[in-house]
This record gives sequence, structure tokens and C-alpha cells, in this order.
Amino acid sequence: MPLSICAILTVRNELQYLEILIPYLQTQNIEVILIDHGSHEECMERYSFWMGDPIVKIESMPYNGIFSLKEQLKVKQNIISTLTHDWVIHHDADEIMEHRESGMSLHDAILQADKEGYNVLNFDEFVFLPNPDQNASGKNYYEQILRYYFFEPGKNRLNRAWKRSENFSNVYAGGHKLSGDGINVFPQNHILRHYIALSTSHAQEKYLNRNFADEELARGWHKNRININPQKLAMPVHHEKLYLLKNHTSKEFERNNPSTNHYWVWNQST
Repeated sequence: MPLSICAILTVRNELQYLEILIPYLQTQNIEVILIDHGSHEECMERYSFWMGDPIVKIESMPYNGIFSLKEQLKVKQNIISTLTHDWVIHHDADEIMEHRESGMSLHDAILQADKEGYNVLNFDEFVFLPNPDQNASGKNYYEQILRYYFFEPGKNRLNRAWKRSENFSNVYAGGHKLSGDGINVFPQNHILRHYIALSTSHAQEKYLNRNFADEELARGWHKNRININPQKLAMPVHHEKLYLLKNHTSKEFERNNPSTNHYWVWNQST
């Protein structure tokens, strides 16, 4: 039987991302479960367009004004415990995951790992930034945003796809590293493109008024997303960590000059 894969996303008013991501996952033959975290009604109406293919289920998670990653991950974990898919993916709306090689798909990456006896895929994170005067909201950001930096504050930090039957959990590491017995990570990292914001104004809207759960702040989570001012969120004109893809289909990423901080930390004097 073909390998079955399910990506699980928690979303809140993120149609501008989903309009690109959901069709992408559909072409990969990857099913989707959405956890709607208090989105506007227009989002719910749009979800119905994808119901059945690739969205197989929509769950509801009430929003109380606090961003709690742990609670989101616990809801995801509960859903995973009910699934019968061979592999699952912890996915965010502002991400695109890819095979590291041209001409190969994310589905191919998971199939190869499964055939070779591995049960986890790890990903390298490349954060994409629009140009300072660019606004990719409502557009095909995957094709139009080509500037990126390699974000690597630690090694083996994005265990984002795994064999469901192994009962691994990513709750205690904030959705990054998995915990459990018998973890066997595929030796090559694949690609995670993180479209962290589609314009400077979008970055400000996304991060300036976000309230994080006190418990998670006490654990040291989200420390790279607090104490940010509007000026720091302005897109940089240039930086030694920033690179440019030749085109959106290229897999020629620069991995030799990683950044351990996000772009808003680069200029602390701003």
C-alpha cells in the first residue's frame, strides 16, 4: 500500500499562507488536519474548498488571547494518537518543507527514510525575508521572496516528520526535538523554508502584540520573540548573513554561514 502521510497545522487567520501551502501539500499527496485557533468566519468558509482533498478534518481550538505553544502541541499530540497514517508532520502555516534534492518531493523524502529503516526526518531552517519595500501578502510568496538566511541556533533542532507508530512526542521541546525510545534520524537534513513575514508591516502585526503564556516564558521559550520594537522588525536592506536564491526552484542554499539569531536581533542598536 502507498505510504500515508498527514500534516497537522494549527492556524489563526492565515489564509494568505494557506492559499499557497494547502495546494502544495495536495500535490505532494499529503493529507492535512487543520486545528483552527479562533479564525475569522471567512477563513472557515475557505477551508471548505479543500475539504476531502487534502484536508481530511478540521478541529477547533478556542483562542483566549494568549499564545501557548505547549497547548497547541498537546492538541496536536492528542490528534496524532487517533490517526492511522504511517507518518505525521508537525507543520506551521508559514512554512514549506522540501526534499533537499531537486526533482524530489517531501513525500519522496519520507518514503526514502521509511524504506531505509529511519523513523524521523530533521530539517534545516531557511528564513525568507521580503525586500524592504516588498509586500507579498496575497501573492505567491513562495515564488517571489528569494532572500533568506540559514537559521541554526543548534544542531538537530527540527525533528518535524516522524513515523506515527513510534509514539514520539514533541510537546516537551516546544515542537523542535522529539522525545521517546528508538529515535533514528535520517542522516541528511531536508529543507524547511520559513516565510516568517510577508512585509515589514506584516511582521509588526504578527509579533508586536503577541502575548505568550507565562509558563512558557519561564521555561525560556519564545525568548527570541520578546522585547521587539517596530524598528527592529523592519526588513534589512542587506546583511552578511543574507543570501539570494537564483529562483524559487533552486536548492542551492548556503549552509556555511548560519545565524543563531533572527533578523531583528542583528541590529541591537536600532
